[in-house]
Amino acid sequence: MATLTTGLRESLAPETIRGLSQTSLYARWGKRLFDITAAAAGLMILSPLLILCSLVVWLTSEGPVLFYQRRVGYRGRLFRILKFRTMVQGAEALGPTVVVANDRRLTPVGSFLRRAKLDELPQLFNVLLGEMSLVGPRPRVPSEVNFDDPGEQVLWSARPGVTSYASIHHHMEADYCAGQPDPQKAYRTKVLPQKRLLDGKYVQNLTFLLDLKLLALTFLLVFLPGRSPSRRQHVLGREVWPEGRVAQMGLDVFISMAAAWLAYTLWFEAGMPEFYRRQMLLFVVVVPLVRVMVHRALGVYDMMWRYINLEDGLLLALAFAPVTVALFALRMCLPTSSRVAVAFLVPLGVIALEYLCTLAGALGLRCLRRLLYVLHHHCQPLPEAEHHVLILGAGLMGLSTAMDMRRYPQMHLVGFVDDDPMKNRRLMAGYRVLGNSADLPSLCARHQITDVIICAKLLGPNEAEALHRRCSWQDVRFHLLPSLDRVLHEEGLDPQAPLAIAVEGGA
Repeated sequence: MATLTTGLRESLAPETIRGLSQTSLYARWGKRLFDITAAAAGLMILSPLLILCSLVVWLTSEGPVLFYQRRVGYRGRLFRILKFRTMVQGAEALGPTVVVANDRRLTPVGSFLRRAKLDELPQLFNVLLGEMSLVGPRPRVPSEVNFDDPGEQVLWSARPGVTSYASIHHHMEADYCAGQPDPQKAYRTKVLPQKRLLDGKYVQNLTFLLDLKLLALTFLLVFLPGRSPSRRQHVLGREVWPEGRVAQMGLDVFISMAAAWLAYTLWFEAGMPEFYRRQMLLFVVVVPLVRVMVHRALGVYDMMWRYINLEDGLLLALAFAPVTVALFALRMCLPTSSRVAVAFLVPLGVIALEYLCTLAGALGLRCLRRLLYVLHHHCQPLPEAEHHVLILGAGLMGLSTAMDMRRYPQMHLVGFVDDDPMKNRRLMAGYRVLGNSADLPSLCARHQITDVIICAKLLGPNEAEALHRRCSWQDVRFHLLPSLDRVLHEEGLDPQAPLAIAVEGGA
């Protein structure tokens, strides 16, 4: 871990910066052009919000509207970062630099501005001035920087950013630090080293698509809730649970109404006759309400959106079917002589489009909820050391392990190992099957593997121990994940035995 120093200097000589050579066209020219264009557009669009925030800060507390602080930026130069002031005057003398949740130094609106990240908006001016970028390593105060550490100098090869991979992964750092006995120490020893590691990875993999991805994730984390509130919210004197059934039904009604309107619009692209326009108004109002009632009767709102999976998606597709089948039956069976019946003769194309659009919208909304849940539940703090992992067993258990591993940025899955010759060199979850168990020692040496996770349900502790002995000359840790088959066929566990089995290698 880098030594935290309190000495500072105005800048370092350019030749001392040992960052990566940014040879790509985007790194040299495109990123700066994108920053200027996006920041200028953002300031024009958000100017009413900037004015509103300025007035709120000015009216609710004494002191200047903007907060200035010296930070370490591009090539080690110091600059003044701009933020809306969220703390009382003289806050530095009232507590440590780390701000935790419910900090007494925050102003009445400061907590909201921080939580919504609105206090960061003035940094768009820093972007226009060339002192910052939209995406990049977050700039830190000089007291948290070791100017002689090569790892720190790599970060200075890119302009500091308004957002970054590290700030996205640690967006709940205030809550974590608040739960520690010493928040200041927890931040410096646990959170800060990992943030530097993640920012260093960003500098090494800087691309335009990565910048767009991080900006999109920042938008999701700021504007969409991903965690359940600790208590119910009150709306018009009534308690409302944002993730409860009432809220979910309301969202489904909105999606179904939008899907019905879209279906009619697409089907009558050349022009909608007046009869079908009136029919659309009836369809948009009646069908969504009927769908919600059917869903409630079928138990759709008993599903937990945050854990949506393929099976839930299939059940949701079946739950949408009864209303669609009823509409098809009405269309085929109702007589055309009755004026009332004609009003329910919806075109078959509209019925099919409405089903597809409603199902896509409902699945998309639930998948977005799961994405937000995953983003808001990153494990922190994570170990500072990186892990290069091989998974032994390219089956369902190996697949689920590989998917779950994506939540941990310090874990790098190199690939799979499996003894089935039909799986050799095939891809699963984007990773390749590199060989069989006989190739394990050579694969561990070639890819500098630190951990092997055994997900083969027919492989027991004795076989795992034998594999470990074959790789005993390398510092590789073996971890055996118990499968459900092993749990079902074993008589039971020794009460004195640990629940997890791990074969540790090395010192």
